Amino acid sequence: MQVVPSREDAAARRVMALGGDAVRACFPLRRQMPRKTAGEWGIATDLLFPGYLFLASDDPEAVAHVLRRSTQPDLMLSADGALAALTDAEAALVHALGGAEGVVRVSRGAIEGGRLAVASGPLAGLEGLVCHVDRHRRAAWLDPSRADEVLLGRAPGVAAGTLALPADARGLKVGLEVVSKS
Repeated sequence: MQVVPSREDAAARRVMALGGDAVRACFPLRRQMPRKTAGEWGIATDLLFPGYLFLASDDPEAVAHVLRRSTQPDLMLSADGALAALTDAEAALVHALGGAEGVVRVSRGAIEGGRLAVASGPLAGLEGLVCHVDRHRRAAWLDPSRADEVLLGRAPGVAAGTLALPADARGLKVGLEVVSKS
């Protein structure tokens, strides 16, 4: 669901209140990234998709109906008045990365024999999604178009998701600390 940027938290609370029992969860997806400030490394949290909320509901039509009737100007549905539904692979990716809290935490791993092995964090077991690692910035870029293959075990190209990346894009940036390389 699209909302006015910088109003994600207020919009999520409003959707939860308006949706009632039909809304199981509503949150902006956040990421934690290692950042160096004044010579010290710390963790900063920012939005992974500014201006968007992720909504879990058993009855999305009822939620869309309630939201269309809302007089709040910062809640936007698509042009046809419906909520945009995620594919199975996209939903699995959001759940695997963000968990119940909707926060993509920093993962820790090592590069062994030229291959990434993630020991802890949301990327553990999802190394197949990583398309680039920047050890200096403590970040990894994920290719969400491979979620069908990595998360659901489908053959590549069977069910193409809507999160496919343009040829010049790097992907979704998430935190990854590589503690050793051998």
